[in-house]
Amino acid sequence: MEQDVKTEWMEISPEEFRCDAFQVWGDNWLALAAGDFEEKRFNAMTVGWGFFGTMWAAPAVMVVVRPQRYTLEFLDEYSSFTLSAFAPEHREKLAFIGKHSGRGMPDKLAQAGLTPCAAKQVAAPAFREAELVLECRKTYRGQFTGKEFLEKSLVSRMYPERDFHVFLLGEVVRIAGVSKYVKP
Repeated sequence: MEQDVKTEWMEISPEEFRCDAFQVWGDNWLALAAGDFEEKRFNAMTVGWGFFGTMWAAPAVMVVVRPQRYTLEFLDEYSSFTLSAFAPEHREKLAFIGKHSGRGMPDKLAQAGLTPCAAKQVAAPAFREAELVLECRKTYRGQFTGKEFLEKSLVSRMYPERDFHVFLLGEVVRIAGVSKYVKP
């Protein structure tokens, strides 16, 4: 049975959104999903690098994805993506979807114990176990190359295989989550 978004999530305006970005990106990680939930054609992966902010006068996120990741195929094909944050007890699930590719394991989300559900404004799925979902419409795609790095040691340290990240900017069209993500 297809499930839709959780009723426990409240709508959160960008002005009311509160988040410790360093904790969410660095310590807890996020699930990045792209594709189309209704078509049952999507994939998700764990991301730990990215940004929340404002770009072109709109709330925005930036995500980075290595070119060999299966999720990038869905990001390139579809016009939207979601970012989902989870409580710390779900970290093993995020580690699982970060370690395993949906290319070779089509049921990796089920094996991880994650339940995709329909988002409200984009085709990409959200996850019922999430405590925060940002629904995003793609606005820009770029790719790092070695020449732009001002700190040259990053190239040898972070990209020994020269598999530079693709980066995508997305306009945040909806934020939904639990009360801890709302400014008091």
